[in-house]
Amino acid sequence: MPELPEVEIAARNLRRWIEGRRIERVRTDPRAARIFRPGDRIALARAIAGSRLVGVDRRGKHLLVTLEDRRGRPLGLWSHLGMTGKWVWRRAADPAPPHSRVRIDLDDGHALHYLDPRLFGRLRTVEGAVFAALPEIEALGPDPVHDGIDPARLGERLGATRRAVKVALLDQGVLAGVGNIHASESLFAARIDPRRRGGSLSAAEVRRLARAIAASLRRGIESQDGPEMAYVEEPGAENPFRVYAREGTRCPRCRRDEIRRIVQAQRSTFFCPGCQAGRGGRSRPA
Repeated sequence: MPELPEVEIAARNLRRWIEGRRIERVRTDPRAARIFRPGDRIALARAIAGSRLVGVDRRGKHLLVTLEDRRGRPLGLWSHLGMTGKWVWRRAADPAPPHSRVRIDLDDGHALHYLDPRLFGRLRTVEGAVFAALPEIEALGPDPVHDGIDPARLGERLGATRRAVKVALLDQGVLAGVGNIHASESLFAARIDPRRRGGSLSAAEVRRLARAIAASLRRGIESQDGPEMAYVEEPGAENPFRVYAREGTRCPRCRRDEIRRIVQAQRSTFFCPGCQAGRGGRSRPA
């Protein structure tokens, strides 16, 4: 599932590929109508055809593409990649990649494809490119890359909840863009039991967690930087993470305990029961 690093790389690549280009034609997959909900795929194609691509921004896990329509007015295209969404760039003469749900032909002889095997992504036009008015954007907390992480604010938000700290970190109103992978990785780096209540963390632990989140996201961006982003769950992809999806392997830090997997809020959490919750950690489950 894409988190902030993958979406940041998607935004960077889209800037390289499409800024200044004009859209000549848009084709959509009739089997992918759910991607365009509550809108209509044909209406979206008509709205953006002929427009010029002005800029690409990102907030949390959301891609915000600003267009200039045929009359020179701003028009937004909001994209959320869902579980398996991905934007790729191909020559117009090349065959469409598998699971291409949207094809956007550009004026430079290339085509932009939106791929989404599981159809959990979303695409929507935004009148006037006023993205801040979207409920999905309004609800976001600070973006760790754009805004940084204020330990005092993070501590305040965690202190106000009785949820487990791992579950609280998945709340996009706490920090925009942190997901299941980087929450697990950051808690491991900070030596914090993912089952502890968010409100049980000391100020020192929150500062340590803030540093760990920033470092995890930075490493994620560095590892993804390239011509096309990849998901760790994809066949043949390497796993660069220390604990995520490493259940049963020896902890890379203490070298004694095995990484354990539990389910929190219907999501997998990976942690070391020794150095996060036992000998080297302070266990206080929610």
